[in-house]
Amino acid sequence: MPHKVRMLSDGNYMFLSFTASSELYKVEGKDLKAMDKTTDATDAFNALNPGRKGKRGRKPRSAASLTPELEAALKSIPAGYKLTYGTDGQAKLVKTRTRKKKSA
Repeated sequence: MPHKVRMLSDGNYMFLSFTASSELYKVEGKDLKAMDKTTDATDAFNALNPGRKGKRGRKPRSAASLTPELEAALKSIPAGYKLTYGTDGQAKLVKTRTRKKKSA
């Protein structure tokens, strides 16, 4: 019958996991000694589960720079309106859609 076996090993510790059981061992010379359930396994955990290195994230973006003329034009849009483009490609102001809050 095939068994799925998982093994994590380090120079000092070995973790073996079979379908029915799992065991943590300490390597002493050429011997494997099963660790008691009462033994602190913090060192073994840190050795067998190294932290993730080099996690890549997004680069922080700097704020877009606007020309003073464009900034003034955007500030002149009245509250409750937004700037859109019509079918002819001309910019126009339209009223912003206001959504009602859902009642719980």
